[in-house]
Amino acid sequence: MTALTDFLTALASSPWAYLVMAGILVIDGFFPFVPGETGVVTLAALGAAGHGPQVWLVFVVAVVATMIGDAIAFLIGWRVGVERWSWMRRPRVARAFAWAAAGLVRRPAVFLTIAKFVPYARVAVTMTAGAGRLPVRRYLPISFGASVVYTGYHVTVAVIAGTAFAGTPLLGAAVAIVAVILFGVLFEIIGTRRRRTEAAVTAAAALSAAPLAAPTADRQTVSSGQADPSE
Repeated sequence: MTALTDFLTALASSPWAYLVMAGILVIDGFFPFVPGETGVVTLAALGAAGHGPQVWLVFVVAVVATMIGDAIAFLIGWRVGVERWSWMRRPRVARAFAWAAAGLVRRPAVFLTIAKFVPYARVAVTMTAGAGRLPVRRYLPISFGASVVYTGYHVTVAVIAGTAFAGTPLLGAAVAIVAVILFGVLFEIIGTRRRRTEAAVTAAAALSAAPLAAPTADRQTVSSGQADPSE
């Protein structure tokens, strides 16, 4: 076990570890099936335990790589839109894009930041921001702030776990990864419930408005059909 720990910590201390982590994060920005945050958490936990890379450097590289990945998703939305390919028009995907568009209209900075913590939502929101032509000079500072918050959260969890299990760095990294996954599932559940609640409220408002419109139309019909008394 000691030999394996020494091998893995030496591998994590290599400059190549930063490049691999950055590459995964870039891909994760527009392809959510790649778990980019696990690389950040692993390296930061090992570094906090004194057996890996510099934590501050992990943070800086991760922020830059996350912004690059998000920029690619933003550019895809800008160039392609959110309706060109058939998978984009599937009901579930279309609802996600519609939800993202509504949120970006209300609070783009808050919405882009919160969406970072939900794997599929962050790609949909970033692509929708590009498709909606959110100004680049406005998007870039929002992307930077969201990436700092998102990366800072993962690094903080990793540092806490790595410090708590400094004697067993691999266990600390494993605990940090599990914690991040569980929090991600929790964010996904909360986000799904909120989207369903907003959809139900919108549907209820539409139904309540429909009966009000009908009598108005009927009155207009009746009034138009009545003869003019002066005739």
